[in-house]
Amino acid sequence: MSQEELQEAVAASPLFHGCKRYVDSMSVKVCRKDQIVSDRQMGQEILGLVVRGSVEVYSIAMDGREIMLSQLKRGDCFGIINLFTNTELPTVLKCGRDTTLLTIPKKKLLELMKNDKELTLRYACICNEKMQFLIKRIEFLTMQSGRNKLIQYLLMRPEQEGLIGLECSKESLASMLGISRASLFRELACLQERKLIDQEPGGIRIRNREQLETILYEW
Repeated sequence: MSQEELQEAVAASPLFHGCKRYVDSMSVKVCRKDQIVSDRQMGQEILGLVVRGSVEVYSIAMDGREIMLSQLKRGDCFGIINLFTNTELPTVLKCGRDTTLLTIPKKKLLELMKNDKELTLRYACICNEKMQFLIKRIEFLTMQSGRNKLIQYLLMRPEQEGLIGLECSKESLASMLGISRASLFRELACLQERKLIDQEPGGIRIRNREQLETILYEW
């Protein structure tokens, strides 16, 4: 990627909003699909920024299952929450496809924050958003019914011309919902049989939103 593209990616991120100059403090890292990445690089703690591609964040359950917590896209960062601690979070970061990252040592980021109050404020806002997101994810994952999880996911997703695009594989979607792949396929088939959704090559089309909402709040 050109220097100009990297600067634009940094400027577009919620954390480094409008600050193209910070690119000079960062390093480029190119990763392949399914490659594991970390906020520790060559013995040094770093913050990573997704420039191109995606990074999937997984938590490992007590039974060994991988549960997808979130999917980081262009402009999103990892390694933020534990910026001020030495605690390593029990998560796994895996590239959803070929991905380009920008990394910055956490010590360098702390230096920048000392001289940039707006950067510090944006950092605090992002931490707050991540905490709220995780609380909602916990509420979501503790739902009893796999069907409820699937329906809520579909109802929350944006539609384009009535179609909900799936940005990940169904295996990853099952992990995100905290259910088995077999359960996901079974629930999709059930909803389609009841004429509530249609599975199409480009995603899932909701045929009866009102009935899905009824099922969600009755179960």
